[in-house]
Amino acid sequence: MKVLSLFDGISGAAQALKELGLECDYYASEIDKYAIQISKANHPDIIQIGDVKGLVVEDGYIFHNQNNDPMKNGGSFKADIDLLVAGFPCQSFSIAGNQKGFGDERGQLFFDLLRILNQVKPKYFIFENVFSMGKANKAFIDEKLGIGHIMINSALVTAQCRKRIYWVGKLVNMSKSK
Repeated sequence: MKVLSLFDGISGAAQALKELGLECDYYASEIDKYAIQISKANHPDIIQIGDVKGLVVEDGYIFHNQNNDPMKNGGSFKADIDLLVAGFPCQSFSIAGNQKGFGDERGQLFFDLLRILNQVKPKYFIFENVFSMGKANKAFIDEKLGIGHIMINSALVTAQCRKRIYWVGKLVNMSKSK
């Protein structure tokens, strides 16, 4: 399975896939140097591809257009992605954050996620964010992705009560996202 993880954090998706026994080629876009250190320590085979804002999809390949990126000097990979996962930044959507939504720079990163989804057209995608996101923002994202969200509380599988919303989709025979 070929996985592209945007806003990868400490590669929680890689760990979940590993625990399911799935072998993956895993490409991670993350900018936090400490999260990357943890990811590399736990999953040394992950390929770090740099900031999501610089990712370009062209002629069936994904590459990075910024000079200080880990994929510089012609690094690229085929854009035949099976699964696109993303926990896009929540600070601008959370009631614990500034609640500026798409008016915040971090909230704008959703549009990079949408751009990459539309260009890569993975077989499947899973996106996650905070449950406390306002109704208007949830509805906007639902519309852009063409699917509704679901709420899952991590208390189902961990000792932590943490409500999250997920968008889970399959792009086979689907029209391009709006």
